[in-house]
Amino acid sequence: MSDLDRRDFLRLASGLAAGLATGGLSGCTSPSASPDGQEPREQRGRGGGIDYARAKATPTICFGCTTHCGVIGWVQDERVRLIEGNPLDPNTLGTVCSKANGMVSYTYDPERILYPLLRVGKRGEGRWKRISWEEAYERIAARLRPIRQSGHPERFVFHYGRDKTKGFTSRFTNAFGTPNRLNRRSICSSNRRVPLMSFYGREFEWESQDLERTRYVINFGANPMEAHQGGLYLVRRLMDAKVERGAKLVTFEVRPSATASISDEFHTVRPASDGAIALAMARTIIDEGLADGAFWERWANVPLAEVRAELEPFTPAFAEAESGVPAAEITRIAREFAAAAPACTTISNRGSAKHYNGVQADRAIRMLDVLVGNVGRPGGFCLSTLRMWKERYGQWGLPTIDQPAPRPKGPRPVLRGSKHFAELPQEVQERVAGFPPEWQQKYHGELATPSEYPLSWHYYNMRVGQLVYPYIREGRAKVEAYFSYTLGAAYGYPEAKVAREVLADESLIPFHVAIDIAYSEQAALADIILPEATSLERWDAHSTNSYGLRPYTGIRQPLVEPLGEARPIQIILRDLARKIGGGMERYFDFEEVEDYYREWYSQVPLSWEELKRRGIWFDPERPLDHELYEREVPAAELEGSETDPETGVIYATKGGKRRAIGIRQGGKAVRGFPTPSRRIQVKDEVFARAAKHTGLPLDDVNAAVLPTYQRVPEHRELAEDQLVLTTFKWNVHTQGRSSGWRYHSEVVHTNQAFLNPATAARFGLSDGDEVELTVLRPKQRTYRAGEAEPVGVFRNRVKLLEGVSPWVIACSHHGGHWEQGAVARADTERASPGQAGFSEELADPALRETLWWAKSKGGSGNGVPLNDHLPINPTPLVGGQSWFDNVVRVRKV
Repeated sequence: MSDLDRRDFLRLASGLAAGLATGGLSGCTSPSASPDGQEPREQRGRGGGIDYARAKATPTICFGCTTHCGVIGWVQDERVRLIEGNPLDPNTLGTVCSKANGMVSYTYDPERILYPLLRVGKRGEGRWKRISWEEAYERIAARLRPIRQSGHPERFVFHYGRDKTKGFTSRFTNAFGTPNRLNRRSICSSNRRVPLMSFYGREFEWESQDLERTRYVINFGANPMEAHQGGLYLVRRLMDAKVERGAKLVTFEVRPSATASISDEFHTVRPASDGAIALAMARTIIDEGLADGAFWERWANVPLAEVRAELEPFTPAFAEAESGVPAAEITRIAREFAAAAPACTTISNRGSAKHYNGVQADRAIRMLDVLVGNVGRPGGFCLSTLRMWKERYGQWGLPTIDQPAPRPKGPRPVLRGSKHFAELPQEVQERVAGFPPEWQQKYHGELATPSEYPLSWHYYNMRVGQLVYPYIREGRAKVEAYFSYTLGAAYGYPEAKVAREVLADESLIPFHVAIDIAYSEQAALADIILPEATSLERWDAHSTNSYGLRPYTGIRQPLVEPLGEARPIQIILRDLARKIGGGMERYFDFEEVEDYYREWYSQVPLSWEELKRRGIWFDPERPLDHELYEREVPAAELEGSETDPETGVIYATKGGKRRAIGIRQGGKAVRGFPTPSRRIQVKDEVFARAAKHTGLPLDDVNAAVLPTYQRVPEHRELAEDQLVLTTFKWNVHTQGRSSGWRYHSEVVHTNQAFLNPATAARFGLSDGDEVELTVLRPKQRTYRAGEAEPVGVFRNRVKLLEGVSPWVIACSHHGGHWEQGAVARADTERASPGQAGFSEELADPALRETLWWAKSKGGSGNGVPLNDHLPINPTPLVGGQSWFDNVVRVRKV
């Protein structure tokens, strides 16, 4: 994207704002509209047929996946008809993917929950009655109020799946006093975030590769063309780089993904071998004198010679033996990568990180960028200021954009001598007692800050969600009330059957409130279901890292009123806070949600109405976020500061707190990186410290202070009948959340297992044959490791596909729903128990004819519920789920 000057930006913004203010592009009528201006009869009431002369366009933020793109929603006759890209979004540049219109599907799902429901049968029996909001609030407050008053607020657990309220839910839990606001970061991204925060500091939990200027990209297991955190931000830039600038894309992957298909080179690899490849490349770059020695000496926190000594075993030949990629190819790619520096970059994601050795694999990949000196440079591995770090980067920060005051304080830590501490198991007490003081001050109990996984909360709270239910069952935490908010653990977590068992046990979870849109497997195990507004019906603040390298902000705003009696989460929590009382209500002193967000954005330098018309704001005159670490510390900040004579780190004291503000380099006071050393922490002692305090042997791969590699333990010696079961996501789906989107499920509705033809021949399998897969317990140091009883056994059909790694069998994990609605179930007979009218008939009888993939229609059905059979397998210290390490025995049926 070429830089917009201020005049171009304002002209574009004004044009868009004018179009929005007048209801869209005047005179443009959809070809499908009828001559009288009405939509065709077959589309009336179903969201099609836009008359742009009558429709109104409003910018908002997509919630079709975790990327959260700026979009424009077209509304006609009080119904959303179409979602398009917002050209003002500096990340997407106006592009949009199919998932954006999935929001329309779930908003108008005929089986959507529209009224509060109260369980009237046994938990999980599917018997409900409709109640009023007032009755729901009274019942919930009557359960929560005594918990708060008892002095044990931690016994209230708020567990969320996709919470993009930018802290609104933490406002509620902090006001209540519970630390147990639990997320799903371990399921998704913690193994990716820890290496980044270790190398570059807490502020940079996401990178922003400068693909607009790059010449060479090495991709380790990332898949922006299908599913990636920020995938759509990368897609257009990646394609432009290839087409317009001849940039080269090299991909290492276990299957022929959509990203592999557009790569200049695609190398099929053994699962979890990415770290070996990256380390062999690092050794080649150093040995052949291709490293940027000046950059390394200036910014790395460890001598290059020390790193080279650690790389001695990791030759290209070693990497070939581990990965299957020829040593000559590894060497050539390393040379090409270094030759393109600094306009080169790496990309990685779950393919490299979601393994037992995945944290170290991503550290090894990050080290490649440091070696060639591309960090923060044009075309390189860039780090955009994710939030509004005005105090960190002076004039380059954005205005303060945050929740209105007053804000409740966070919960108190669980300290020795407290009642809560005394309730912990003895083993946990001893472990926590041995933690350094700064860790003890962050410890909030085993659900929020599991003591075995301190790096899940050392930087900030990422939680270890897959262990929540086992820990509750083991008695590590006592729960009196449990909220699940848009959470699909009962279907989508590893060993989801464990989640269901705990949720069904009223002695473990006496009271369960589910806040959701659809009648999910999770909501089916609730006592009360509260219907939430969809993302097309509510407000939210939005900010994320910018691949345009200019920080920006945006707003999600409602396109239409919520259907039925659905309410946005902000109203639900506001009303509950007022019912609970005891001071909670003072933090929810607003009547209209819009007023709350107007105050949130009060410091943005344009009017509220203008911000709503644009949907996005950034300063087009702000310099790009290149080399933030070289920016000088302002003289005003240096007054009264002190410099450590050995490290050069500059410290300032403000409000009684001493913190680092920069580092002296070459006689200048510059920002550096927000790490303890103000340098890139290629060497990080925190891994060894965490291992020591948790009892992990220091020879374990996860305890290494420098990037390293060991093969995943259970992958070391696979038997003849064993393969590694890997999972993936389709580009039309968002995990299992999208299986109820009718048109997306029409594209992909099942999840057959993909197998290399040569591997299939070894097992005597042909295309379409049925196999039985027995999933074995992990051998590494993790939950229930080494047990003889398998995790699960399931059957599936195989699909032969060239390019799949010969070591793997690949199966997507979105299929096999038994709730979530008729489309997700591919069931033309049974109605959802949670639908508005409680009819036994389908809410949309037309589905009987249109769900052609239903088994009752002779179709393939909706696939298999894979997650029940995948082991709970958190990576040591960090807790990220090792989704792709599963060893299975394969048997032809």
